[in-house]
Amino acid sequence: MNVLFRLFALLILMMWLHTGAGLGTAFGFQELVDQIWSDTNSKPRGNCRNFLVQAGPPKVLRGKTSGRDCLKHAVRAYREGDHEEAFGWILAGQCSDREARVALVGQAPKVMDYVMHTYGPKVP
Repeated sequence: MNVLFRLFALLILMMWLHTGAGLGTAFGFQELVDQIWSDTNSKPRGNCRNFLVQAGPPKVLRGKTSGRDCLKHAVRAYREGDHEEAFGWILAGQCSDREARVALVGQAPKVMDYVMHTYGPKVP
């Protein structure tokens, strides 16, 4: 019985690892993006106003922009073909959380697809 329990636990662990249900993977980044969208405060925390969205030229800083507005800027930049700036705006939305930015970068193509599919239609 003990051996069966261990095999079952190992099987569950392997399935969990295979589906990518860990932190910062396909399921984790959606929550991070949704957090950005729910942030409507135009007073960014800490030194986020000076977060570099795009090195330039021209140099683009986050400024006094809410997380939701960061995603709106990302959608518009993506539509205009500037994918670097688009992703910079997504990272600016999580400027106060380095681990969140690392998780987003690790899934960049999926993050961009999710943003455009979920929030793109909401942005004129």
